[in-house]
Amino acid sequence: MIRKTTLIALMFVAGTVRAADTSAPVSFTKDLRPLLNASCNACHKPDKSKFDLDMTTYASLMKGSKKGAIVVPGEPAKSKLLEVCSGDEPEMPPQGEGKPLTKDERSLIERWIKQGAKDDTIAPGMAKIATPVYTVPPVVTSIAWSPDGKQLAVSGYHEVVVHDVGTSGETKIAGRLIGECPRIESVAFSKDGSLIGVAGGAPGEFGQVQIWDAKTLKVKKVFQPATDSLYGISFSPDGKTVGVGGADKVARRIDIETGKVLTDFRAHADWVLATTFTLDGKQMVTGGRDKAMKLVDVETGRFIDDINNPVEQVLCVARHPKEEQIVYGGDLGVARIYKISDNQGRTAGRNDTNLLMQFDRLPAAISAVAFNPDGTQVALGTLDRVHVYDAKGKPADPAMKKPAAARPATGRRAPRPPPPSQGKELLTLDEFSGPVYAVAWKPDGSAIAAAGFDGTVRLFDAKTGDLIKGFSPVPLSGSSAKP
Repeated sequence: MIRKTTLIALMFVAGTVRAADTSAPVSFTKDLRPLLNASCNACHKPDKSKFDLDMTTYASLMKGSKKGAIVVPGEPAKSKLLEVCSGDEPEMPPQGEGKPLTKDERSLIERWIKQGAKDDTIAPGMAKIATPVYTVPPVVTSIAWSPDGKQLAVSGYHEVVVHDVGTSGETKIAGRLIGECPRIESVAFSKDGSLIGVAGGAPGEFGQVQIWDAKTLKVKKVFQPATDSLYGISFSPDGKTVGVGGADKVARRIDIETGKVLTDFRAHADWVLATTFTLDGKQMVTGGRDKAMKLVDVETGRFIDDINNPVEQVLCVARHPKEEQIVYGGDLGVARIYKISDNQGRTAGRNDTNLLMQFDRLPAAISAVAFNPDGTQVALGTLDRVHVYDAKGKPADPAMKKPAAARPATGRRAPRPPPPSQGKELLTLDEFSGPVYAVAWKPDGSAIAAAGFDGTVRLFDAKTGDLIKGFSPVPLSGSSAKP
């Protein structure tokens, strides 16, 4: 039981703390930006800037709207930002589009402006991130082999862990690439093996690309071109640019040396989850939740065509190592191989003219795909297992050929493409618990690495399907750690 005098004392102490807090410095990064993200930035961001007002960064906030500045440092009474969110019926957020700011939240904005509206934004790549500590392995979203097959890069929390892999499957941590992205969505090596690219971010706050030196394991470049997470990083064949997709529906091609966005492709209607370049690097393929794989000219940013007919969400892609073909995994459980080309021959009948092969429908979404080094097999990651299929295909069965389309008004019969080849299943790797989010074939073709929800990286013999080794990609500590 609390005595009355004790309760009064506690109330006095609490009031003193609150009073002291009102004079404490307000941080734009730690205090104000989270508030703006939660209450304002759904309508005031680069791709949806009502009144030409972007509030996602300090610079854009201070730039103001089409009517002028909304923050006057040192003068809350003259700052439109505070005015529109105050009063009995505040203008912002509009009724029905969000809860009005509380008294404490308005006070926070007022104090920040009164203190001079200072900027304490840390430049990308400059934040000090503590080394993550794990008691259980994290969910693995992406893995990548180095071109020589000697290293395997695995995503973690705030980091990518690089493992040296021996000829018999023995592994040893070579380095931990710790950065600002709490969520690592995609990892890739450049074609020559000199660089490691990382894409990720903090959902709803920033999207970031990190470029690491694969030899020294030191960060070279950090770019932050988006206000939401980035996905599906890929290097151009010459290693000078990277492609990334984004939750902001934008696909970008970024110059590694300068960080300049060279291609800003905005034709998708939903998140862009995957990118890859053609063999000559002149075109980029993007895929996303709007069910489309789009072909883009990298120099002009011009949209060429949809490669496929929209059937299911494109969750992941992999390019054929030797031919202009691409395999994608869909949310309805089907993987398909397409020719990378425009789709002009589809006609009014919506023929899927670029479709070369499709595989068995699996019970769950396909969340990872990979070709083997010569392009003759594909590995498909799904719920609890990885399926390996023949990707060479076979001629279509004449008995399956559909009748020709009805004769059009011109008197000429419209051609109908034959049904696609069907891949034969070769192996099933079923050591997993939960979805498999990452699959990668060792460059010499001897092994398949896969990982996902359960956090264990598993190496399989690519010929027999036998498990070579399973291991935690991160160092574990505490009572929950496995020996």
